Amino acid sequence: MLSGVNNDSRRVVSPINGSAHQYSGSMHDGVLTSELKRRWDEDGWCIIPDAIPSADLSAAQDALTRLFPTAAEMEQGINDEHNVRWRTWDAKWPEFPFHSSRMNAVVLHEKVIALAEDLLDTSEIALYMGIVTAKYSGQSSGFNQLLHTDYPNHMIVVPRRDVGYQQVEFFIYLTDVTLEDGATRLVSRQKTKNIPVEQHTLNYVDHADLYDDPGNAAAPAGSIVAYRPDVYHRSVDVEEPGHRRVMLHVSFKPYQAAWGGYQSWAFKGLSPEWSKFVQQATVRQMSVLGMPDPGHPYWTEETLSGVAARYPGLDMSPWRAAYEG
Repeated sequence: MLSGVNNDSRRVVSPINGSAHQYSGSMHDGVLTSELKRRWDEDGWCIIPDAIPSADLSAAQDALTRLFPTAAEMEQGINDEHNVRWRTWDAKWPEFPFHSSRMNAVVLHEKVIALAEDLLDTSEIALYMGIVTAKYSGQSSGFNQLLHTDYPNHMIVVPRRDVGYQQVEFFIYLTDVTLEDGATRLVSRQKTKNIPVEQHTLNYVDHADLYDDPGNAAAPAGSIVAYRPDVYHRSVDVEEPGHRRVMLHVSFKPYQAAWGGYQSWAFKGLSPEWSKFVQQATVRQMSVLGMPDPGHPYWTEETLSGVAARYPGLDMSPWRAAYEG
């Protein structure tokens, strides 16, 4: 059984972590309002304004100067390595963990994790995607301009909307995003619920009314757009010069949802970025990446010593205290 519900409390036991986090079923303070949760439940998407604290946002924005050119730099037409690789929508976008600790801190910010818990109604969650992208004037969106759902490349089955089965995708805005910057258009699930699930991409001829739907994801920097993988949405090209939109794509699923995924954290294990991140991470951050919780039967004297040797900077005291206690 994926989850047990008793009044307003849920206790979900992860087969990966073994232990259970107690989840009260009530929302964390200052992250998600009841009205936004209603929109998520009914429409399948919502915008959470000012979700990232200003200091953390500013730090991540500063890191962007070393990663992406400004709109003005891009429009100068210089085809050096810093510019040309970002001129297409399907560029090799940087993936979590990033070289920048300030960018990593936003991906697994405590408010981001709390928001995922509130939307999925469980604390037994796993991060399965972390990517940063930049959209510039004149950059084609390709086939993403068609209304589509994301589930075909986020899971090997089809979406189920009950607690314990849903997944959530986030756009975390590192710049202001207006309609002129190419804000993503999204359509309420109330308007598409009768479309067969296998129709994951919709053409304009048969669904012109949905293409004209006014739903959009415009919001200031620091906001988070949350949507389900079964929500129809589309990209919009920006032709007017002088625009740049930068955002993190961050996605979570229930721990036990082995059918969902996008990136493999174990595959990153030899990268210096991974090693650097782990040695700065918290217990909760490592938990959502798949490391067994303190108290899990995986932990023995041998595995505690081995992980400590692999990551000398990681504070192993919570795991060791649970083992010895």
